[in-house]
Amino acid sequence: MNRWPFLILLLLIVPLFVTGCWDSKELNSLSIISATSIDRERDHWVVTFQVIIPQAIATQTGGGGAGSQSPTTIFSTNGRTIREAMQNASLETSRMLFFAHNSILILSEKVAREEGVGQILDFFLRPFESRETMSILLTKGKASDLLEVLIPLEKISGNAVKRVIDQSQRNLSQVQNIKLIDFAARVADPNASAMVPELQVSGNLKGQSSLDALKSPRNEAVIKLGELGVFRRDKLVGWLNGEESRGVAWLSNRVKNLIIVYPCSAKGGERDSLSSFRVLKSSTKLSSEIQGGKVTMKVQINARGVLDETGCKMDLSNPRVIAEQQRIIAKVINGEVVSTWNRLRTIETDAPGFLDVIHREHPDAWKKLAQSKHPLDEITIRPQIRVNIEHTDMINKPYSTLLEQNKRP
Repeated sequence: MNRWPFLILLLLIVPLFVTGCWDSKELNSLSIISATSIDRERDHWVVTFQVIIPQAIATQTGGGGAGSQSPTTIFSTNGRTIREAMQNASLETSRMLFFAHNSILILSEKVAREEGVGQILDFFLRPFESRETMSILLTKGKASDLLEVLIPLEKISGNAVKRVIDQSQRNLSQVQNIKLIDFAARVADPNASAMVPELQVSGNLKGQSSLDALKSPRNEAVIKLGELGVFRRDKLVGWLNGEESRGVAWLSNRVKNLIIVYPCSAKGGERDSLSSFRVLKSSTKLSSEIQGGKVTMKVQINARGVLDETGCKMDLSNPRVIAEQQRIIAKVINGEVVSTWNRLRTIETDAPGFLDVIHREHPDAWKKLAQSKHPLDEITIRPQIRVNIEHTDMINKPYSTLLEQNKRP
């Protein structure tokens, strides 16, 4: 008797009786992490977790959360390695740490400068439940302090920080949301430099860490984005201010939405006589030239936008006036680009990726630069900037001009 059909049928039927979530985890057995910070004390890693309290969120209404219980709790552990610190968390919490919802990772400046991020990236890229899309941030102070700030408009401050970054990236091109996987790729690239935005607390930290702060109409402290940290390989080597951050955005072809403030004339003028140009579309093209053994990077920038505001007394219906405004805006952009490149050469970081361009276009020249101790010092830039004011919105003349024309005799 042929038993094979019977065995095949049995193999098909048996799995129907043993199906189920064999590796499932109940919600009440997990500590759901929304944000993590890493500090360094002596020879130990200090890892701090922001844990969501589900029942506190469920009982709150609205975005602010005026409930009697905080929607999150904070606790820290330490260890000789990051994994040991995670293991030691079992001594302080009755639930298993769950990182699938961890949206941000904050590193202190001390960690990034002295220890580097190699071991941190190694740890967070290994676990299968770790999110490769979590945002990386730096802070000049203690990283764990930022997890304690309560944000009235959001129940979970970790999610609020993520939204601040996303919104800033849309509205301010100088800010970039750096994801874990992208950060790791930039750190590993010998011809690139990773950049991470700074997160800082402005105001009274202790006052904003209490539930009473959520009942006040004015915040004791706010979390905001600051400067831009620049890495050489896996260690932080310097900071870029706001103007320099915009310069990197221009050089890296990342300007999508940006406000440029410029004076009424190329010579400058009164402090209050300023205008605002809003960039609607921009493109940057990089190309390299070799002349007499010297490397020059051509930086071609085309920016189009609108005049959003002006305190200058001028006739904007005159094409010559518009042309002059375009030249002034181009001069402002040129100044930001040149000063940024000088700063990057000082800290020896190739944030715009000039060496990659040279590698593609002139391999022999790249080989010579690769043998130099200071390759960026041997590169000069030649910006070529073109600005186009597409329109001036609803009015052609400044409102201040209208006021002067209608003065009483």
